[in-house]
Amino acid sequence: MEYLLFSQFTETDFDEIVLSIGGRRYTEDPNIKDLNCDYILEDAVIELKIIEEEPIEKKTKQKKLAHLFGSETKTVILNPLDLDYQGKRKYYKELATPIKNQVKKASKQLQVSAVEVSAQVKIAIIMNNGLTMTSHDEFRRLAIERTKNDTSGIDILIVCGMYYFSDKFDSYAFFEFDDIKIQGKERPGLIIKLRDAWLKKVEQYMTQQIVDINIKRSKEPIRDLYFELNGIRYVKPPIQWGKPSEFYGETGRPREDTTGMTQCPPIATVLPIFDYESYNYAKKNIIDDTILKDSLNEYIVWAENEQEISSNPFLPIVLILINLQELENLQHPFNFEQIAQSALPKFKDAVISTEEKALEFRENPISLNYILVQVNEIGIDKSNDIAFISHNMDYSKSPIQKFLLKGERMKYEYAISLASAYCLSVNADTVYYYRNEDFKWK
Repeated sequence: MEYLLFSQFTETDFDEIVLSIGGRRYTEDPNIKDLNCDYILEDAVIELKIIEEEPIEKKTKQKKLAHLFGSETKTVILNPLDLDYQGKRKYYKELATPIKNQVKKASKQLQVSAVEVSAQVKIAIIMNNGLTMTSHDEFRRLAIERTKNDTSGIDILIVCGMYYFSDKFDSYAFFEFDDIKIQGKERPGLIIKLRDAWLKKVEQYMTQQIVDINIKRSKEPIRDLYFELNGIRYVKPPIQWGKPSEFYGETGRPREDTTGMTQCPPIATVLPIFDYESYNYAKKNIIDDTILKDSLNEYIVWAENEQEISSNPFLPIVLILINLQELENLQHPFNFEQIAQSALPKFKDAVISTEEKALEFRENPISLNYILVQVNEIGIDKSNDIAFISHNMDYSKSPIQKFLLKGERMKYEYAISLASAYCLSVNADTVYYYRNEDFKWK
């Protein structure tokens, strides 16, 4: 099932809004390049600015945002609440750039046009039609701040927007229309006319999206916004919207998965270990017995050392015991790789059993020696998700938490399998998991 696309809300739609209540375009001649506004309505001049620029798409903005939010994990959420006061100011300054540029231009156009037609009121309409990094409240606040701080030619500011969300089954479109007096007198009658015409046009627009199969559809629903820099993904998840899905029920809205991972990748390096019987049999029948060292104890010391110094966090070394009967099933003489391969089925069975016994984390875990895997599920796409895996021990009232993997990008299914492999590697009792859904699309 694909997303339903909407048509763009354009300046032509605003032409119809203004004309429907007795207004007119300031000029009908497209060749006139003078600094003028868009509309005249009663004794007011009106300039429309539609914001479709997404700051996150600009390389210069990306570098500034990355500097603000850091790079401690492989996915970083662009959440201004994580910033201090100065950080928030810088963040919103970057987002406000397209708004600032447009209101400054609108102010100049309105001032010139108002003089030419002796207008008494100068109105700027700022519509958010594409800056989805901001909620409507954020967009409204930024528009007001930039109008008050950077312009002097706007009497009334109208902040409107169209916000479209979809989960491929349910679709929601939210339309906002707020008027703010910046200076001069209020004009409630004029604003009511504009709002009523806006609401009528919105109703027509939504009907058209449902019944008209020939309209040009290019507006996608709000999705995860992200960019990648130096191997780090910076994500702005969509805001929570609407209500819980009646169609998808308790499972919640399905998330996308662009990881390309249809099967779990390798999660461990398996090394065989032996008891005395299997070791002696292996020494007699292996092609090259040097890898088995001179004694079983030496080999075990070597294997445990390899396990300890392993530097690949995605492939912990797991020691699997091979007994005599399993070695006798191999065609001999055999090599070490064949022995290791014979240990894989036992490893897989152990991982599956560990996964099945995994428990949701509780404040007072039963085990004092466990693996904790926390997966932060972020936005619509599972490819944003990150995992933290730690070995936790709480002996003699001295709790220890050793991180084995921290903030790596992986989805839950991969993380729980890798955590299970770690559980076998460090001889922990069990795996606990915690799924952080604070920024997950629900």
